[in-house]
Amino acid sequence: MATERPSPEISVVVPCWRSETTIGRCIAALRDQQGAPPFEVVVVDSSPDEGTVLAARAANPPGPRELDLVLERAADRLFPGEARNRGAALARAPWLLFLDSDCVASSDLLATAARLRGSGPAVLGGSIALPGGAPASARVRHLLEFKESLPGVPARDTWQIPSACMLVERAVFDLHGGFPATRASEDWLFDWEVWTAGHAMRFEPSLRIAHLTPAGWAPMARYLRVLGRASGAARRRGGLPGQAIVRHPWLAAGLPIARTVRAIAWCARHSPRDFAFLLVAWPAYLAMASVWAAGFRRGLVEGGPRPLAPADGRA
Repeated sequence: MATERPSPEISVVVPCWRSETTIGRCIAALRDQQGAPPFEVVVVDSSPDEGTVLAARAANPPGPRELDLVLERAADRLFPGEARNRGAALARAPWLLFLDSDCVASSDLLATAARLRGSGPAVLGGSIALPGGAPASARVRHLLEFKESLPGVPARDTWQIPSACMLVERAVFDLHGGFPATRASEDWLFDWEVWTAGHAMRFEPSLRIAHLTPAGWAPMARYLRVLGRASGAARRRGGLPGQAIVRHPWLAAGLPIARTVRAIAWCARHSPRDFAFLLVAWPAYLAMASVWAAGFRRGLVEGGPRPLAPADGRA
């Protein structure tokens, strides 16, 4: 007779799309949690085939460490925010921990989340590391996306919490209607709405994950064009900081240099290893920031990416 599982205190929600190469490591890391409260994992997959679901099942065989795992298959391709919202609707816990399918949790992630919940902030974001040995293209891409969430960055109040590792009080998530249905930048739009409503939000580096950032310059350029365009559209749509550039899109021409200088200064303060890397790799960073900025300006002028625009295989 199967033992009834206790009610989860935290629901881990993982959106997937063609994640068969990474979901196994994501699930395995959640099976290896130490000192965790009762939790469940809700995987929402909208891939065109069953490869991701099969890989998730294979990573969670029966046994003493078997996860309380819910696998939801969507008939149609979902945007990342839509997939997270679907998972939240299925989740049973009062706290939601959103993880990307290419993220590997530290062994104390759930224990740390349990310790921090109820400490004041309604939304907490974790540190996002890049595994060692990553090639230069992956390092540039990781810094472009996650430099403000690097492990060496100190705890701080902030509205910019990436959904790659986001702990949210369920009541606040429901109050604001979850993530908007955009191709990207759905986390910035959600964050800004929560922040401007007066809820406390905090970056906590003790919440730790590693992000399996993919390598390759051409895939990065395609992804950054989509990301930049969505970011520009989000600025216009959501009233995010930087409204001067919404009124004067020509200012976007200066964004690549501004982003590169800021990245170097930021890493000099918080990540000496990445600072040393950028002293050599800044031309590549500047080039990729220029690709992002071109998409950003297009988003300011024309709106966001076309529905279901392909980017890179992640949700």
